[in-house]
Amino acid sequence: AKSEDGNVYDEIKLADVIMTIKGYNYDSVNVDPLVLSDNTVLNVMNIYYTKRTDLSYTVNYLEKDTNVVLNQSKEVNDVEFETVINGRNEIIDITGYEFDSLNPEKLVIDVENNVINIYYTKRTDLGYTVNYLEKDTNVVLNQSKEVNNVKFETVINSEEEIIDITGYEFDSLNPEKLVIDVENNVINIYYTKRTDLSYTVNYLEKDTNVVLNQSKEVNNVKFETVINGRNEVITIDGYVFNSVNPEELTIGTDSNVMNIYYTKRT
Repeated sequence: AKSEDGNVYDEIKLADVIMTIKGYNYDSVNVDPLVLSDNTVLNVMNIYYTKRTDLSYTVNYLEKDTNVVLNQSKEVNDVEFETVINGRNEIIDITGYEFDSLNPEKLVIDVENNVINIYYTKRTDLGYTVNYLEKDTNVVLNQSKEVNNVKFETVINSEEEIIDITGYEFDSLNPEKLVIDVENNVINIYYTKRTDLSYTVNYLEKDTNVVLNQSKEVNNVKFETVINGRNEVITIDGYVFNSVNPEELTIGTDSNVMNIYYTKRT
């Protein structure tokens, strides 16, 4: 370039001196081209940049130690370079899990690899209930069992919860396997009354207990069946019916005996 006094001076063009600066976009320049003069104070080209605002970051929600993905990752776009992201503001609730830790605690937005990993562990404060019920009637046969401090997604084998209940035999259960959730963890175990019980009827002389007739054995009787003693009275030659003990016999699991007493005819 030629000055007014006829001297020739160099000139600086923006295209020759502009540079890429990480995290910034070119914005403007104060002069282009810059014609150099003898006055060095005037030989200044200012190139202005602004922070990029087209950056992004990702938040991953992971199980601690296994890195199993627990929730869809969160993608945040149009973030300014060097913005500081507080990782704790990205914590969310995940069913069955509780927050454990995050990395990093604070994320300074760079031009790439902006990632926050938030780690969770399975809840261990859950529980389940086992109900012991009569099939079809749902009558409660035994106090329910409450189990606490169980880990989320623990698999409970329901067969291991079966107990013996006097007079009953196991029938079925629901479900066969229980996967612990955050609520409504219930196992129902169903029983039916035993039908392999029996009772004995003795025919005795009152006061002497002399046996007057062969005892009667009745098999395959259902638990808690009520036997009316008077229905067991028979005719015995030379004797008249006197009494029966008990009047009604409720079938249990042990010795079921009914004694019918007679006296000699007079």
